[in-house]
Amino acid sequence: MKDADPFMLRLLLGRIQALSDEHWHLFTSPRRDMADHAWVGGTSARAFAADLERNDEALHAELRRALRLVEDELRRPLP
Repeated sequence: MKDADPFMLRLLLGRIQALSDEHWHLFTSPRRDMADHAWVGGTSARAFAADLERNDEALHAELRRALRLVEDELRRPLP
């Protein structure tokens, strides 16, 4: 983000934070349902639950990463 405009970075940070707030719990309900054995089906249900867990972790990691990248850029001293 070389020579990024601080105002635009703050706007971007706000948008990323809003997306994070909006989608952070996207997989929470399905994960809870899987943990409560709402779906049965042997190995396919367990595989789906494992995929859901991985996707939830990946979503959280990418949201944190996006926020951190912009925050770090905002902390960088101006040239």
